Amino acid sequence: MKRSAVIVLSVMVCLASAVAQDDLQALRDKANAGDPASQVKIGMMYAIGQGVSRDSQEAVAWFRKAADQGYADAQYRLGAMYDVGHGLPQDSAAAFKWYSLAAKQGNADAEFRMGQMYDQGRGVRKDLVQAAKWYDVAAQKGRPEAQYRLGEMYEQGHGVKQDYSVAMKWYSKSAAQGRPEAEYKLGYMYEDGLGVPKNTAEAKKWYKLASDKGYATAHQALIALEK
Repeated sequence: MKRSAVIVLSVMVCLASAVAQDDLQALRDKANAGDPASQVKIGMMYAIGQGVSRDSQEAVAWFRKAADQGYADAQYRLGAMYDVGHGLPQDSAAAFKWYSLAAKQGNADAEFRMGQMYDQGRGVRKDLVQAAKWYDVAAQKGRPEAQYRLGEMYEQGHGVKQDYSVAMKWYSKSAAQGRPEAEYKLGYMYEDGLGVPKNTAEAKKWYKLASDKGYATAHQALIALEK
């Protein structure tokens, strides 16, 4: 399974406990009456098999009902289903369409996905300037994945002017939320003195934090630094 698919599904599973607390019949009544929030919850229940048999096609149908009403969370989730091909054929162009609609309403998950789509050229022509723009929007809202990827773009000068200091800023924000890849990057930046003075002790600290979370590249870097 692609990493993007895993992320999308994990977000859905995280909401399982909240969905399960609702009375199913009352929720169905609200959904059938056209309440988009209830329609999304019903869709979530079918997507993860919470209180009902798992049925991706039924999930898509409920997400679409809410998305067609302009409900941003549903637009994002429908885009995610198209993105990974659950309940309907995989279609990156359709995923981009629904992510775009949700992102225009300020949905941070969709804004991050817009960055990914432009970054990878999925469903739209690859455009690193647009990718950096969308990552920045999501990063400003605290999305750690967006903060990390934006840091990489500033480090490498992709879509933005190379700036190690700004890269450090975004890696630091992402690492503060526990992202091991960002912790590794902080170690790397401290080891090589990129955007900060060289500091072997700091490099070891960050490598170890990432290594302790199973990040293999950080473990290898820590071993090499300690030789």
